[in-house]
Amino acid sequence: MASTTVSGGERRAHARPTVAAWPRTFSLGTRLALAVTLSVALVIGLLTVVGLRLGERRLRDDLRETARITAAAVADDLELRPDGVTADAIAPALHEFMSAAPSLQAITVFRVGAGGPTLLASTSSAPPPRKALIERALAAGASVWQDDSAHTGAIAAPVLRTGNPAAVVVVVVSLAPVDQLRRAGGLIALAGTAIAIVGITLLLHLLANRVVLANELRERNLQLARSYESVLQLRETAARTQQLAAVGQTMANVAHQIGTPLNLVSGHVQLLRQESDDPALQRRLRIIEEQVERVDATVRELLDRARPQREQRPVDVGAVLTRLSDALRPRLAASGVALEARISGPLPPIAADEAQLELALLNIISNALDAMPDGGTLAIHACRSAAGVHIDIADTGPGIPPDLLPRIFEPWMTTKPSGSGTGLGLAITRDVVASLGGTISARSPSASLGTAAGRGTTFTIDLPAQVAEEAHV
Repeated sequence: MASTTVSGGERRAHARPTVAAWPRTFSLGTRLALAVTLSVALVIGLLTVVGLRLGERRLRDDLRETARITAAAVADDLELRPDGVTADAIAPALHEFMSAAPSLQAITVFRVGAGGPTLLASTSSAPPPRKALIERALAAGASVWQDDSAHTGAIAAPVLRTGNPAAVVVVVVSLAPVDQLRRAGGLIALAGTAIAIVGITLLLHLLANRVVLANELRERNLQLARSYESVLQLRETAARTQQLAAVGQTMANVAHQIGTPLNLVSGHVQLLRQESDDPALQRRLRIIEEQVERVDATVRELLDRARPQREQRPVDVGAVLTRLSDALRPRLAASGVALEARISGPLPPIAADEAQLELALLNIISNALDAMPDGGTLAIHACRSAAGVHIDIADTGPGIPPDLLPRIFEPWMTTKPSGSGTGLGLAITRDVVASLGGTISARSPSASLGTAAGRGTTFTIDLPAQVAEEAHV
């Protein structure tokens, strides 16, 4: 066999780069894009898996609860019938229960006699045998659940007459919605992850390769400028994420509206239970009370999620404003907006969550920049007040119409075109300021702080200083 000898120099010239050397052949921007893309993909994947698992568990529990309530209701209905239980008499009632819960597959009633349980009536043409499940329910004297497969489950509830079991109600429920949720959620998560990965990769790649640097010093300076832009974009992204959390405000309002009638219903149910000695009526009232408590627990959970608690610490408002001003300078320069930032003297610390306060101030500043697309002046002034810190943020935009000015702090209120704003930024800012014990107001048109007469908007925030006892905690 013929052989070919390659010299060391030729070998080095034609050798392929090793896997370890591949990252070094990529530019800094490409490596950054790959790192961020992989991190985002990992986070999205983990959140998706956790969310799907929680959703599947909740849906499965709801389906089981539906079957349990239906079985108990049918058993109570049969127990309260004054005449004997016959197939013709109970068939319409069984179909009514089936119509009330689309997830149910079948409701079957077995008569209990000396010869064992026998089929009495069923909504299914071919009800499967449930001898083992029925025997377990009779032995326990209470409802018993059984998983038939990954797609169906059944629950058996005994019907008592004069203290003895007279019949057994078997309710079969379909668990197919759990599989449907799993498949649909998986497809949506896969598509969303793919779109996010492609979009982030292209965006970072384009941003990183926009400028061809002539030398190392210029490259470092431009990277520093891009880092400021990235910080601002991250802050704006965090602010929008915080704005989406304002949906919790709507959840809280709905929860309050639901909670009041629930309390009235619960109170009347308790009064009825105290006034009645009928066991059958007591059982029905207990079922109603259980469901009211379940809805009430869900309402409380919504309220807890709508009011997240954050730890408050001493915050230097001057440092926050200075940091925001530095991060905003690239965007201000690109928009032709001049910045007038003045912090008069040392400011007293306030008790707040620094990130939350920073996002609240950024909401006002972002709105001011949006109001000056053709350039203008942004004035940020802060000084000590009698109670704490006084802040004015003014722009030279067109101002806010008088009929809209009283409503600008309402959720979902926005004058921006569709798709350009959610109308939640100022509502969140108002809530943050109020949670700190401060006040916020707006006036327009304004001639103060360097704004032209008849134009511009000024937001005024007053925050109380941290008390001495809190400062030493």
